[in-house]
Amino acid sequence: MKKNLPGVLFGLLLAVGFSRPGQAQQLAQYSQYMNNNYILNPAVAGTDDYIDLKFSYRAQWAGLDGAPKTYYASVNSSLGSLRSQSRRTKHDWQRGFHAVGGIVYSDVTGPTSRTGIYGSYTYNLALSRTLRLAMGVSAGMQQFAVDGSQLQFHSGYIAANQASRVPDATVGLWLYSPDFYVGASSAQILGNQLDLAYSPVNQLVYSNKLERHYFITAGGRLPLTEDLSLVPSVLVKYMAPAPTSVDLNLKLKFRDLLWAGASWRATDSFIGMVGVNFSEFGSLSYSYDASTSQIASYQWGSHEVILGLKLKKRPRPACPDPFW
Repeated sequence: MKKNLPGVLFGLLLAVGFSRPGQAQQLAQYSQYMNNNYILNPAVAGTDDYIDLKFSYRAQWAGLDGAPKTYYASVNSSLGSLRSQSRRTKHDWQRGFHAVGGIVYSDVTGPTSRTGIYGSYTYNLALSRTLRLAMGVSAGMQQFAVDGSQLQFHSGYIAANQASRVPDATVGLWLYSPDFYVGASSAQILGNQLDLAYSPVNQLVYSNKLERHYFITAGGRLPLTEDLSLVPSVLVKYMAPAPTSVDLNLKLKFRDLLWAGASWRATDSFIGMVGVNFSEFGSLSYSYDASTSQIASYQWGSHEVILGLKLKKRPRPACPDPFW
């Protein structure tokens, strides 16, 4: 049975950034970012030896009216000779190359929505025979909107529809080898202002700022047997003055066919995940978040699905896919 909780819904509005600046993280929540690090860091573009296309749907806090729903599609690939050769050679691995990508998304929470479209450019250079550093930037546009017809106030005030479009950008670094990766990125670096949130209490419109978000992530591959390996990873998220968020993740991988994993998001949730590579050209993964926060008794958890396609995948690439 769904529960209509105005106080909880108001909290959701704060969470997506239509309140006074700095009260909560403004970007959409993801549990399977380790299966598509590109959504947080544009420097990841082109690090796999194929055109990486992914589609995702996330239903946050199922069973709660007005809870967030997020959709995205992303694509990225390296450019130049790496796309024209039958496989990436050791010589290719030691050369620098360029990569491009793009992402479109929609994040809807009750009467508020956020949509965006971005394009990215990355330069990937070799530091040694096995170590590479990628530097990336993405730029695009975000649109924020409020559907006033869905807002009801005890005072009888009728809110008008509002919308605002602003340019946005993200920068990132990605250090990686066949056995580990470390990344850092910052989103909403332009810090643009929005005039959307209305307070029926004091009849004021607040000027909202897109606060900068910072992400640091790392992961590695630990072989157990010829067929099994562990893939631990961590993500640290920060936006002043909100508390720092930490995710700890662990995946058990069987060859390049099946995997299962678990995550702990500090003070927020436990997450279970499973995934399968159903051919050389695709993958499907699912995750479920069991909340441990104060909102846990009002909802049935969060669901997230990712469908991945690997286009123009080359046989026997010198750079394997250890982190799918």
